[in-house]
Amino acid sequence: MAEGARRRGPGRRLSAAGFGTLLVHPRSWLRGDLPAGVTVAAYLVPQVMAYAAVAGLPPVTGLWAVLPPLALYALLGTSRLLSVGPESTTALMTATVVGPVAAGDPGRYASLAAALAVTVGLLCLAARVVRLGFLADLLSRPVLIGYLAGVALIMAVDQLTRLTGAPVGGSAFFPQLVSFFAHLPRIHPATVVLSAAALVFLFAAARFLPALPGPLLAVVLATAAVVTWGLDTRYGVAVIGTVPSGLPDLAFPSLSELPRLVLPALGVLVVAYTDMILTGRAFVDHGDAGTRALDSNREFLALGVANLGAGVLHGFPVSSSASRTALAASAGARSQAYSLVAGALVLAVLLFLSPLLGRVPAAVLGALVVYAAVRMVDLAGFRRLAAFRRRELFL
Repeated sequence: MAEGARRRGPGRRLSAAGFGTLLVHPRSWLRGDLPAGVTVAAYLVPQVMAYAAVAGLPPVTGLWAVLPPLALYALLGTSRLLSVGPESTTALMTATVVGPVAAGDPGRYASLAAALAVTVGLLCLAARVVRLGFLADLLSRPVLIGYLAGVALIMAVDQLTRLTGAPVGGSAFFPQLVSFFAHLPRIHPATVVLSAAALVFLFAAARFLPALPGPLLAVVLATAAVVTWGLDTRYGVAVIGTVPSGLPDLAFPSLSELPRLVLPALGVLVVAYTDMILTGRAFVDHGDAGTRALDSNREFLALGVANLGAGVLHGFPVSSSASRTALAASAGARSQAYSLVAGALVLAVLLFLSPLLGRVPAAVLGALVVYAAVRMVDLAGFRRLAAFRRRELFL
């Protein structure tokens, strides 16, 4: 019997994540999961709104897109700490894929973004069926370091209009830079001051007051400035505008463009899944040996269902967030119950606080994206490559 128990041990430890953990959640863990959920919610609300802007969608779309993944990964995932939802890389890939197909039609753009999420979800489920978990090992760490640095540059340049108020044309990196410098005389001073102040605050808070929810405070303070001094009406600072309250109707998006979305969705899948596995491995719960190894095939299932949920709620493709996962770990999270707490708070924001979101300045969302982009660049990783693996550094 003891031998049989030992044989069943790994499986039982593995099932401790996801739904199994929620069923046997020790009451003592609530001391960590409740404050961690509140902390993560305070961080993710402005973050996912900014990522929706990166994806080319209204900011409220980020709040819609994060709700299903928070709940579904908590039930199906194999990591106790991983935070799944809108993420910078998949948001940028969404804009790259959907923009040319939508041809300037906002309604079609939103529909295609949701369809892309559903397509990614279906491909993840297919990958789970044929057990393609080995894909997580195909991208080396040096390639990922360089890739994320490139994504960070693209993200930052894409926010130039929000940061400066100057019109920027083009959809690629260099055309956007050229357009920005051509329109330098049209920079909006009040917008520049606000975005610069937000950036200084974000980096100062991260450096000197890391326990505070810097992104949330930046949004609250910037919005208070808009309301108090009428920065939008008197000085022309752009704000988000009307934000619909409540939740959108559940709807399965049209897949009429499926042939054009399959190949891009495969690219999104590979990046999202690889990032998910690498992040999950980096933030294992060292207090429980059973969570040291993720089930790479089951993660396909969790990621697929999370993307299906995001698409049905009119969102866009999702993946893991290293910053939110790290925040949850540092705040004392012990299980995915923290994600359920965060999801409940996001729902409360949508139901009761939507009117306040309309006065959030676009400049602070741009500052949040640049802040996230800078933190994506792994300078220590580049230094290690320069010291020990110079050939891979140039790659």
